Amino acid sequence: MGRRGPRQRRHPGEDPPLLARPRLAPRHARRLERGRVEQELATTLARTLGLGFDEGVVLGRGTNVLVHLRPAPVVARVTRLAHLVRSPDALAGGIALAKALGSRAVAPSAVIDPGPHVASGRYVTFWTYRTGETASPREAGSALREFHEAAAAFNGALRPCDPRPEALRIADLVRGETAELLRDLARRLEFPALRAQAIHGDAHFENVLAGGVWQDFDEACHGPREWDIASMIHRWVVFGMLEDEMRAALDAYGPHDRDAVEALQPLVTLGIAAWGSLAPLIGESAPRTAHRLEWLRSR
Repeated sequence: MGRRGPRQRRHPGEDPPLLARPRLAPRHARRLERGRVEQELATTLARTLGLGFDEGVVLGRGTNVLVHLRPAPVVARVTRLAHLVRSPDALAGGIALAKALGSRAVAPSAVIDPGPHVASGRYVTFWTYRTGETASPREAGSALREFHEAAAAFNGALRPCDPRPEALRIADLVRGETAELLRDLARRLEFPALRAQAIHGDAHFENVLAGGVWQDFDEACHGPREWDIASMIHRWVVFGMLEDEMRAALDAYGPHDRDAVEALQPLVTLGIAAWGSLAPLIGESAPRTAHRLEWLRSR
């Protein structure tokens, strides 16, 4: 699954072998080693489950490590953060939704049990390896409408999209001033009463490929369609980025409740900022998290 190879938030691209970088700084060496841990988990589990392949190649590191089990058409996703906050059932719902959507989704693997599996405390899922360009903004907008129409019939179990309970759990992990702000926001923000259904949960442009095929179902949840719309235009609303592209996507999506989108944006931002605040726990940085928290604080 992916664009130009399986996609991973913020850290796309294949990781070169260690010997190709003999003068790595200690920090970068530690990051590479962490990728090796997840790579070993993925390859060991896949072989235990009976998959034949030659090697595991790290394709990206972010909130997950993505490992292509080459040459098999299988990508393993190994969590780096989700297991600290959620149960594996949350990932099971996303897998079931992706299966139900058929050609509208990058499929969970059909050659190995897709999971979710638990290995050394991490969650591991297996997906079909797929390459491709991301959709244009207009295609992304129309694909989101089609996604919502198709997903409306899904009756499987999904976690609720309300980010406030998870923000409180994350606050216990990060502590300090950020923790206090997360707690304050989780208690102060109200979730509007809106009609809910199965939604993607993280419907930004990088998660939809050309042809209207959606990927990355880790955030799949039960919530209002407007949550996905708010997610899609998040960078415009909070950072002033990509206004023309976002307007094109909204136009292609068609009629929607603008007031509901506006009401949900602070909650979407809370969810993103809460998870971003965990980045230091895995040796990463999330430079936009401070801006998101300040945006929320100022409202």
